Amino acid sequence: MSVLLPYAVVPADRLPPSAGATGGGLLTVVEGSVALVCEERDQGPSPSRGEMVAFAKVLQALGADRPALPVRFGTVLEDLTEARELLRTRETQWRERLSYVAGHVELLVHLYDDRAPRPTPPSTGSGRDYLLSRAEARRHTDAMSEEVAALLAPHCRETRRLPGRDEVRVACLVRDEGTDKLRLALDGWVAAQPGRHVTTTGPWPPFTFAEEDMP
Repeated sequence: MSVLLPYAVVPADRLPPSAGATGGGLLTVVEGSVALVCEERDQGPSPSRGEMVAFAKVLQALGADRPALPVRFGTVLEDLTEARELLRTRETQWRERLSYVAGHVELLVHLYDDRAPRPTPPSTGSGRDYLLSRAEARRHTDAMSEEVAALLAPHCRETRRLPGRDEVRVACLVRDEGTDKLRLALDGWVAAQPGRHVTTTGPWPPFTFAEEDMP
């Protein structure tokens, strides 16, 4: 019994060339103003690097020519009936989100500060010292996150802070033509802050912004 591996939601009027293809190609399921680009497979994907890279390549190709809302890797649907029902249920939400991300890409910003306080290992001090050191490290990270959010705001439609252990990670929704300006702003900020380091990855399809951020 086969399953459907969904890749992304796209506008129904901006379908990829493979629309309607079967037999090893992509299958595009259309309902109203949105469509779901899928692949029919004998089974779901394995969590291997090869499968994830192949999935990402399809997403990159889909997002190159149209707005696309990526589906989380590993999601599977039972059949076309489930795909159509999902599209009918979420058409309005997805149509609005596609309009929101149109013309934008995602950049991931990673910030690290050599001077940041580090939590005291529990084995080298009291429990109270450990908790206080964790709180101090969190305050430092939060302050750096607020600084960089203010720096990024003029260059991004939206930013979202992502979980990070010893670094600040921020997802940025940036206009296609604005990625270089954002990187230059970050480089200048870091150059004036000894001990801080920044790397960016992308541009990617808007993984982090495929759904509306809920407070």
